[in-house]
Amino acid sequence: MQTFKRLTMQILGWAAALLIAAVICDLACFAFYDPCQELTREKGSTTGFLLPSSHGIYGLEGYCVANIDSYGYVNRDLPRSDDYCVVAGASHTEGLFIPAKDRYSDILNDMLYDDGKLHVINIGKSGNYFSVVLQHLDGILGEFPDAKAIIIETDSLCYDTKALYDSMIQAGYDPDETAKALTDSMSGSRKLTVKLKQALPLLRLIHKQYYTYLESLESGTVSDILDPAFWQREYDGDFETALDDLMKFIRSKTDRQVIILYHPAVKLEADGSVSFPTNNAEPYYEKICRANNIDFVDMTPAFKKAYNEDHVIPYGFSNTTPGDGHMNKAAHRMIAEELAKVLK
Repeated sequence: MQTFKRLTMQILGWAAALLIAAVICDLACFAFYDPCQELTREKGSTTGFLLPSSHGIYGLEGYCVANIDSYGYVNRDLPRSDDYCVVAGASHTEGLFIPAKDRYSDILNDMLYDDGKLHVINIGKSGNYFSVVLQHLDGILGEFPDAKAIIIETDSLCYDTKALYDSMIQAGYDPDETAKALTDSMSGSRKLTVKLKQALPLLRLIHKQYYTYLESLESGTVSDILDPAFWQREYDGDFETALDDLMKFIRSKTDRQVIILYHPAVKLEADGSVSFPTNNAEPYYEKICRANNIDFVDMTPAFKKAYNEDHVIPYGFSNTTPGDGHMNKAAHRMIAEELAKVLK
């Protein structure tokens, strides 16, 4: 009996210690990692919104406090100008781990205008890669019909013939799927879930890490993605026609300025030099974009120059591996400078 009582007390002690540790870790997340919650939608300019008028803490790489405007996008609280352009892309554009004033969309806004208004609207959202953005082109044009330019960011040109054609399949646009409409239509249980998630960022972190791990098991390695034999077959086949069809499709949707922004990955070599892993698609994009009156901005020369002259690496932060992860402040500054030249 005494042994059972002692074992019970020991188990309760362990449980209490785990609970206290979980509470401490959860509280720490409010200062270290408290990501903004997402609201999914079917037909729009993105796959979803972030919780309107909320804030998030991102400290896994770099450190920033993210601000979500009343529309559900990562923009500063500035009045929207009637003279504007739209920037779309994935987490690099969303500016994960980068303070708002240091993201390329905000730097570009302040480079070109000084009236205190938002002229560069950032609708970047994690997971909205190049093909996803293109599938929501109808949504972008529907939500932002007066945009003078649309900037589409991508960190990869590794889209084969099928992926290029799939990018033309449109999700459509529903003007009633606004962030306000989604939040107002939430059920009581859904609102409670949102509040619980706000109070438990540790669970969101564990959830994110788990799904990131599952995705890593499914994704191909760099050598698979950049396999020379595979891409040679693509280029010898219908790749160029597919890419031309895609650019013609984009141009048929709008006569406004369209900019495809490409920023390549980097690799630090053992001898101290830097290389840029590539599938050699850049010449195809440059040629075909030009033929369809679409601007193609390739950041490779700017990144190469920054490293050779100042040893500046566009990816990685002081607390991460150099050359890996998301774009840092230096990369955002370089991109803003290149985009300013094209927009001017």
